Amino acid sequence: MTVEVRRLAEGELEPAVRLFRATFGGAPSADDLARVAARTEVERTLVAVDPHGGLAATAGAYSFRIQVPGGTELGCAGICRVAVRGDHRRRGLLTTLMEELLRDARHRGEPVAALWASEMPIYGRFGFGPAARTVQITLQRAHGALRTAGPLGEVRLIDHQAAEQALPPLHAAATRQRPGGIHRPERFWPSTVAPRPGEGPPRQIALLPGRGYAIHHLEPDWSDAGPTGTVRVEELVATDPEATAALWRFVTDVDLASRTVAGRRPVDDPLLAMLVDQGRAEVGVDWPLQLRLVDLAAALEARSYAADDRLVLAVEDRQFPDQAGSWALAASGGVGSCTRTEAAPDLALDIEALGTVFLGGVRATQLLAAGRLAQQRVGAAARLDRMLAAEVAPWHGFMF
Repeated sequence: MTVEVRRLAEGELEPAVRLFRATFGGAPSADDLARVAARTEVERTLVAVDPHGGLAATAGAYSFRIQVPGGTELGCAGICRVAVRGDHRRRGLLTTLMEELLRDARHRGEPVAALWASEMPIYGRFGFGPAARTVQITLQRAHGALRTAGPLGEVRLIDHQAAEQALPPLHAAATRQRPGGIHRPERFWPSTVAPRPGEGPPRQIALLPGRGYAIHHLEPDWSDAGPTGTVRVEELVATDPEATAALWRFVTDVDLASRTVAGRRPVDDPLLAMLVDQGRAEVGVDWPLQLRLVDLAAALEARSYAADDRLVLAVEDRQFPDQAGSWALAASGGVGSCTRTEAAPDLALDIEALGTVFLGGVRATQLLAAGRLAQQRVGAAARLDRMLAAEVAPWHGFMF
């Protein structure tokens, strides 16, 4: 069956959203459709159309800016809403859509692409690697005491209209503190803080003015012994240790709740070091942000380096053959260069592995031990780790 792949046309956004939601076993509400419409970049949204005019697949991208080590912001294609209708799977549509989105990102001058993968193995073959890992933290209220020093400040609840004004600069400031952080575009904010009538428990927004915020909700529950509700932390952002402590104290000491659950948190979340009883925290693996180097030389030259060295990397890249081959990565005084070379390689790896270690949150030595890269010179993987080391773990928390 012949299928046409093209840009989204007028009147096709709602069918594309319905296709995406149906692929995951659901259907969009009116509010969901409005949220997607407000965020969608139509010119970056693709559809595959069958001979009968029905949508067989869809995928899109957002124009983001991402932090890399050293504080530089890079253009980043945020791949989103990828879905193929059940009767058109295994026919190459996903490959066609993904490769077109990656080519478009390069054409736009975005050195990297990022996504949240519902199934990680799918996207490794397109060069995406888990570069910013996250954890889910569960705290029992009885064991949520924190070690704190100094005044914590007064946290207050605000409505969504006040939140639209107060939260964006706080998120931007916190995002600049970590590699991997993606800056949230202005058009994302209304739906990030809006009430969700009919879509679950009421959303609450706690603000520590000028220093941080927490978006959370209470899922009530009861047992014979009393209330056993769960506080779900959707987002918690703070710019200093005292603000971090104040906001965590606020969301862990909630009436009618016995525990607090926060997903997609940084692996080195300062909360874990603040707990008086650290052994009581439940920490589990959560979704990683996946990264793909679309222009590897531009990406590697944009970030900073923690050690002076020079390594030759032999890279494999199926989607961009012009990126395959040997590259000399050199760093001096924190500044890096990445150029073509004919020299013998020190390490051989594919573009997925290079994207995985790019932000400094995953060690090349771990990939070496897992057989994910080949070391041609003894100690080369450890040397690459020293070069790529970041001051703090990379992290990005909001879904897109």
